[in-house]
Amino acid sequence: MREKAEHISEFLLGLYAHAAESSPDEFRRQTLRRLGGLIAFDFALWGGGRADDRRVSDLTALGQTPRVLDDWSAVADTDAFCDITLNRLGQTARFDDVENYRGTPAYNEHWKRFGARQMMATIAAEPQDGYVSFVGLCADTETAIFSDTARGLKHALMPHLSAALRINRQTTLYRHADRDEAVGLIDRDGWVLASHGAFAELLGGECDRPDRLPSALRAALPRGLPWQGRTIAATAEKLGEHFLLRVRRLGPLARLSAREREIARHYVHGLTYREIAGTLGIAPSTVRNHIFNLYAKLEIASKIELAQLHRQETGAASRAGAPQSG
Repeated sequence: MREKAEHISEFLLGLYAHAAESSPDEFRRQTLRRLGGLIAFDFALWGGGRADDRRVSDLTALGQTPRVLDDWSAVADTDAFCDITLNRLGQTARFDDVENYRGTPAYNEHWKRFGARQMMATIAAEPQDGYVSFVGLCADTETAIFSDTARGLKHALMPHLSAALRINRQTTLYRHADRDEAVGLIDRDGWVLASHGAFAELLGGECDRPDRLPSALRAALPRGLPWQGRTIAATAEKLGEHFLLRVRRLGPLARLSAREREIARHYVHGLTYREIAGTLGIAPSTVRNHIFNLYAKLEIASKIELAQLHRQETGAASRAGAPQSG
């Protein structure tokens, strides 16, 4: 018993130490490997996603293909084991807790096919509204490998796993962001797993919920292109299975229409009304009206002020990349 307690203490010390040092993907894989020294299993799954439609959008698999949960979507809505774990958040359940579970399609058409004849899993609610995380340990045998003692140990460790993962995500951002930079760690479905600086505030100005990206920005993530919304500009880079998203507040020129921005650019670069009109194929009087309107929008009164705004915003845009409109 004393030796077991020492192993658990070593596991916890290593858990928090690795949380501050490793990438999110490696941290979870490393932790699951070390967890195998305390609880025997054949493969393990650590991930997260939406509770309402059971969509898994962030997953690390050890000893199994990540496709295991892509394929699970076909039986997810009828999986009674998922029902019991979602209804008992924070509690650790086993396949044997569900009456006649091995007679269900979810077991026979999915879990058994992937070699999960037993599972012990815990689902925990996360700070994001509607988002949950889970850790599942699986065994390719129907004998009683997951004892009450193993269940109790996993139940006791789950809060530490969740806390260490949050620390890991936050320290990952600290390693990749400047002190005052607004940065978020994003999963493939657009959930904000961790944020730094004014990220939540800036995202909240763009959409109703600061814990999930707006749909247009979610669609831009896999392409890795700079993006511009109504109030923010954003650039994303791949970080393992996640995305590192940097955002900045758009300046006053974002209030202008595309044509007004085009005319302002030509104007501050020294073109006359007539030269701008010739370049754009419009009348000089139309150019003059556009400049009058953009002065009013920007609350400025001179070409010098317009040039100052233009320099500020083009400088910020060049540091982040030329944004694509959402």
